[in-house]
Amino acid sequence: MATVADLLPQIYDRVEEPPSSPVFWTPNEANFAAIEAINDLLLLVGRPTQIVSVPFSIVPNTPWQQMPAGMFCITNIQGQGSEVYKVTLEDFDYLQIYNGSDWEQDIGPQILQWAPIGLTQFVVHPCVQDTQTVLLTGIAYPTTQVWPYASTTILVPFEDQFFQSLEKYASHYLRFKEGTNDFTESYKVYQSYLEDAQRMTQIQDRRDPWIFSRGVGVQSESNPTSLR
Repeated sequence: MATVADLLPQIYDRVEEPPSSPVFWTPNEANFAAIEAINDLLLLVGRPTQIVSVPFSIVPNTPWQQMPAGMFCITNIQGQGSEVYKVTLEDFDYLQIYNGSDWEQDIGPQILQWAPIGLTQFVVHPCVQDTQTVLLTGIAYPTTQVWPYASTTILVPFEDQFFQSLEKYASHYLRFKEGTNDFTESYKVYQSYLEDAQRMTQIQDRRDPWIFSRGVGVQSESNPTSLR
C-alpha cells in the first residue's frame, strides 16, 4: 500500500515546486496537506480500503460507551455468537418499544442493539451486569501520529485511482499560503476534487440509495420521481 511520501512528488508538481528541493512549501507543510486530503475524502466518502477490527470490553451497568482510540467510526459489532443489530438513538427515545422511556435501565445477559452517537460515543442495549467482550469493525483514523508527521509510515487508505483526487485537494490546501489570485484560481482544482469524491461515492454506494451531496458535504437520499 502506498504511503503519503508517494503522493508528495505529484503534489509539489501541481504547485510548481521542485520535489527534490522545495523552497516555498516545507516538507512538513506538504505532509500536512496530504493528510488533510485523506481526512477530507474519508469524511466525504467513508469507504476506504482499510477496515480494522478490534476487541472491545463493554463497560457494565451503563449503555454509554466510549469509542476506542484510533477508530473513526463503527460499521458493525459482533457479539457473542451473532451480530448486534444497529439502530439509531431516535429509535430508543421515540419508538417506545422498550417498556417506556427508561430503556437506559434495561439489563440483560448480552447486548442486542447498538446506536452511534457522534464520533466519540456509542450506546448499547440492554446494559450488561458483567464485562462483555465484543468485536468492533470500523474505519480507523488515517494516522494517530502527532505533528510533524512521518510521511513514509502513514498509509494512504484509498485505491490508487483516487490518488489524483488527494493530490488536487492537497495542492488547493497549499495554495492558501500564497493567497490572492493564486488561491482563488485553485478553487477550480477543488471543484474537480469534489466531482471526484461524488463519483467515488456513486461507484461504491451502488448497493443503497445514498449519494454524496456537494451542497452540504453529507449524504442525501435521492428521489426516484425526480427523473420523470
